[in-house]
Amino acid sequence: MAREGELPEKGHDDHLPHLPDERFCRHANYPRNMGIIQDADGKATGVGVCGDSIDICLSIQNNVIGGIGQIPHGCIYTVACGSAVSQLVYGKHLEDALKVTPGDVAEELGGLPEDHMHCASLAVNTLGEAIDDYYRKEWGNSGKQEISKHADL
Repeated sequence: MAREGELPEKGHDDHLPHLPDERFCRHANYPRNMGIIQDADGKATGVGVCGDSIDICLSIQNNVIGGIGQIPHGCIYTVACGSAVSQLVYGKHLEDALKVTPGDVAEELGGLPEDHMHCASLAVNTLGEAIDDYYRKEWGNSGKQEISKHADL
């Protein structure tokens, strides 16, 4: 610790660390929607720049997220962001879920330190990949049915 009038030692930071908001603590200590959905309509695993990862599984009915499961692997910020994104999109139409941003996740948590915003991006990007997986399956099936119809001609 630096004495009055002295510079702090190199590598030491006298600033207080990020003090988490109560909402962050709730998501971090009691994460929502933990687990895998068997026979998920869409699923993805995202890996962040820090090496943390999140698995997201979706159950979708009429283009609405009727169920979401998430399993975070990493730091407490990744756990909280996975929980927050799952709560933000549950019950939403897919188009609205795709509009959720890392900023929305940070807001749901009462803020995030800048050096952990990549955890919010990881959660949002993995959600987008799970929705993309759903669309690929749906459009892939529709496309195959269309080809089959025309093949009979």
